[in-house]
Amino acid sequence: MPARSLTREFTRPVPRDVRLFQRSSTRMFFFAALVVLAGIVGLVLFAFPINDYFNQREAIAKRESEFVALEDANESLQNDIQRLQTPNGVREAARRELGYLMPGEKRLALLDNPAFPTTLPEAWPYSVVNSILAARSQWAGRGNSPGGLDPLQAP
Repeated sequence: MPARSLTREFTRPVPRDVRLFQRSSTRMFFFAALVVLAGIVGLVLFAFPINDYFNQREAIAKRESEFVALEDANESLQNDIQRLQTPNGVREAARRELGYLMPGEKRLALLDNPAFPTTLPEAWPYSVVNSILAARSQWAGRGNSPGGLDPLQAP
């Protein structure tokens, strides 16, 4: 029977004058405050650290991609250094970056002629150019000029 009396002690109602909160509204207020406090503790212990975890994961992924890009840049620079330590690499760099030529070599500028407009205004300086072009086209039409209308060749 002593076990039954212990159970009865835990299950019997608490008398009103011994209760911690006398009124039910006060009890509900403190219960709500306890739920809010539990929510705040849950946020502090679980939600914020999980958010920080995901933010840190994104930051780490970004840094790793930057690191890979820097590794690639370092590798290409190392290849350039190794290439420039050879005599052929030095010659190539001097030609490309400084414009040096080896003895006996000649520089040729091979640029295409720009596309000029074919119609010019009739005002003064252009009227002279129009007459020159007309004369050259007549000259080329007779077969006398091997270069046609090429402005760099003499008629």
